[in-house]
Amino acid sequence: MYVKNYFYKKSDLKLDNKSMIISDTKDFRNKYMSEVFYSLYENEFQKFKTNSATALLYCGGNAEHHSSSRIYQTNTPKGAVAIKSQLGYIASKVAKRIGNIDFLSINTNTCASSMSAIHEAKRLLKYDNFDDVIIYGEEWVEENELLLFSQSNIDVVCSDGFFILHLSKDSKNAKARIDETTFIWNDDRNPFEVSFDGYIKAMMPFLFSNIDCVKMHGTGTPQNDESEKKAIEHLFANIDTIEYKSQIGHSQGCSTALELCILIDEYYTTNPKRFSELKDNHILFNTSGMGNFYGSFELVI
Repeated sequence: MYVKNYFYKKSDLKLDNKSMIISDTKDFRNKYMSEVFYSLYENEFQKFKTNSATALLYCGGNAEHHSSSRIYQTNTPKGAVAIKSQLGYIASKVAKRIGNIDFLSINTNTCASSMSAIHEAKRLLKYDNFDDVIIYGEEWVEENELLLFSQSNIDVVCSDGFFILHLSKDSKNAKARIDETTFIWNDDRNPFEVSFDGYIKAMMPFLFSNIDCVKMHGTGTPQNDESEKKAIEHLFANIDTIEYKSQIGHSQGCSTALELCILIDEYYTTNPKRFSELKDNHILFNTSGMGNFYGSFELVI
């Protein structure tokens, strides 16, 4: 499975010690998120239309903030359904905007949504006769998301994220290759806890691969980060690691694919020295998500 094209926007404006946003959206926070991203980046959508059998995987995190209830409160009759805040409606609209979509799926595994989508893309390309998969993700920070973490005493900086990722069977002009993928559920004590055992299970299939470094999920919470770090050290000893959330915040359902785009950009353009000591150019990506989901995949650049 090959990475053929991508577009992304990471958070670049810190509002306070709990939230970072994409500065492009600063003046549009009272509108529907999906409509804002389309109005800002409409030209990019056209670059992802394919001519072959194509699946679209829409990544969602917290369903409440994927559009918003703010317009529902003021302009919708009491008891009516706010159609524009339904993920099915939003995903279908994204499919129409990109065009040439033969299959549509919604991934809502919170922080692990885009990892789940990458895992699903592997299956669609290998077994279901699709030639291309477009993964699309959008997130931005709202009060209910911040409340979710504060109620659970989790000290994390939440952030916006937006990406469109094109994966394909075709290797021509590919930017990278994704080999094995895993996506598992682990029986942890609670949905917010990241465990050593969960990460071990997700990373075990890559134990004998030529892994040069690990892109940590790196939630930013001490307990979670320590569990992931211990699992990495247990399997790969003193291997180099990379993490991005301390710089851009946690973009929830977007995080894995968004950070994939950032890493590829760094490798080729913005920070190639960071990867100058890689021997085999094999990078292991980790993720975890609320509900005790874990996943990993091997990126070859």
